[in-house]
Amino acid sequence: MKTNNLNVCRLGTVDDPPEIIFYKDVRMNSNRITNLPAPTLPHEAVNKLYVDGTPRKIFHGYVQNLRSFGPVKNDKFGFIVTASSYAGDSFHPAHAFKGLYRPFAEGEWKTNGETLNFWIQMQCPDLVRLFRIALRGIDSSTNRIYKWRLEGSTNGYTFTTLYEAPNSTFIGSEVRYFPIETSDRFNIFRLFCLEAEPTNPGLSFVQLYVYSE
Repeated sequence: MKTNNLNVCRLGTVDDPPEIIFYKDVRMNSNRITNLPAPTLPHEAVNKLYVDGTPRKIFHGYVQNLRSFGPVKNDKFGFIVTASSYAGDSFHPAHAFKGLYRPFAEGEWKTNGETLNFWIQMQCPDLVRLFRIALRGIDSSTNRIYKWRLEGSTNGYTFTTLYEAPNSTFIGSEVRYFPIETSDRFNIFRLFCLEAEPTNPGLSFVQLYVYSE
């Protein structure tokens, strides 16, 4: 079909299946295009059901700023942080989830002398699916964690490994981001540290990044 000797559309091609080709914009005049299938190619149009049901990555952190004062834990947002140990109230595990960083005392979580098989755990108010985690070690650039894994759970007893750090992956004084590939949702996340440098390894920053599900 042509208008003013210009191609407008072509009904049928030799392709299998045959196609209708439009050479100009299509104005629907407030009418709908219906019965679109779920897309399989990057350039295909999508339906509302597909858009509404497709998870999106949320790039601002999921965990609230958990400011704590001495032994008092700030769990008013429904996030509960625990650890295998901590070196006094100034190094409570909630300090690793504060968002805004304050150096040294009340700005870090440190173990009470543990360097093998220690952990820090975050219990979230909802089941969520991660796509990455951010970690930063303590401010001194020493006491680094170098053998660790991230685990997920829904009951606090059975844990699934979500990420296992390759050899020589140190958690030091710079923020590092680690991608998580899982289709499962959890409400408990545990960083289990198998080995670290002496004497009081720990973290100054932890953040979880989730999908909008």
